[in-house]
Amino acid sequence: MKPAQARKLIGDLLDWTDEEATQEFHWLDLMARYKFDHYQGYGPGRRFYVTLLRWLTQFEQQDRRTAYQLLRNHLIFIGQSEMHHLVGLSGPIILREMRRHVARLLGIPTYMVDEDPDAQRRLCLLQERTLYVGVSDGARIDVFRRYNEGTINNEQVVPMAEISSSKWKSLHKKLADRLSSKGHGEAAAEFEWVCLIDDFTGSARSSIWYDDAGSKWDGKVGKFVVSNVERNIHKLASKACIHVHHYLASAAAKKTIEQRVKAIGSEYVDLQFCSTFAYVLPESIRLQESKDVELLSLLKRHYDPRIENTHVGEDIWMGYKQCGLPLVLEHNTPNNSVAILWARSPDARSSLTDASKTTMSPLFPRRQRHLDVR
Repeated sequence: MKPAQARKLIGDLLDWTDEEATQEFHWLDLMARYKFDHYQGYGPGRRFYVTLLRWLTQFEQQDRRTAYQLLRNHLIFIGQSEMHHLVGLSGPIILREMRRHVARLLGIPTYMVDEDPDAQRRLCLLQERTLYVGVSDGARIDVFRRYNEGTINNEQVVPMAEISSSKWKSLHKKLADRLSSKGHGEAAAEFEWVCLIDDFTGSARSSIWYDDAGSKWDGKVGKFVVSNVERNIHKLASKACIHVHHYLASAAAKKTIEQRVKAIGSEYVDLQFCSTFAYVLPESIRLQESKDVELLSLLKRHYDPRIENTHVGEDIWMGYKQCGLPLVLEHNTPNNSVAILWARSPDARSSLTDASKTTMSPLFPRRQRHLDVR
């Protein structure tokens, strides 16, 4: 279907006047051109206008304008340029945390680190003994490295959280060579700062949580500590710091991660833990905070329980862990976002003939990482 035809049908579905259509399509054209059409969840020949048309069609006539208001007034779409901006901000944020660490070690104010020669030398040593680990595909560790060219050596960057023994040996050999060439030959070839980098967290569940059943820490941070630190503790310097950094986080996730980082630090006393974020979404964006009663009613009514599985749980009309986010990332839509944006009913075509079932069609289809075995 051509975009012009889809536009006409969208205007008819929403029953817009000529004045409304002129105003709304001016905004939609702009957003489609610079953001929505670049969503990586769309397939070949499938773009925003056609998807919007199908998405609106699933609602009753009286609900279509309400659904459109979710897109118009609440949606937050993080495109590639914005995410890369957050990646660019991350290097200075991480360095600032390192400065605070050096200041605490030497017992001086943080602002004095750049003025004190001993502090400068200590900071340089810390930077050389730092390892940057991308803990997910979205970490964009290649982009992070390019933004910090000249500051971070390629041998300090690892694109996966599970590091083999042979890779550890290679990292330490390169570290020893680097320390010798930079005039730090007297320093032990041990990493004293490990920065675990991820793109987004909405509930903190994927990042770090405590598994009561297994009596162990889990999530990306927990697994890294158990597999790479607990079993290879000699690979890190005494009191090494595990630094958890996210480019983007919800306000709730930030609070949860800070609490859990403190908790895991009390258990692994030979290590230090800290967390930073390039940007934290304000609590006010959560749709639970919205006063739009009609929108909240639609989110709950237009929900298909068949989208649930063992990984996301039940009643996720407000998203996983009921985060209530109206958020879309260019490469994928988080399951913490409201389900009406990303969920697709199973066997949607056959369900269209069954009026007793609500059938969900996504505006921004989500690529699922975890699926139940069928």
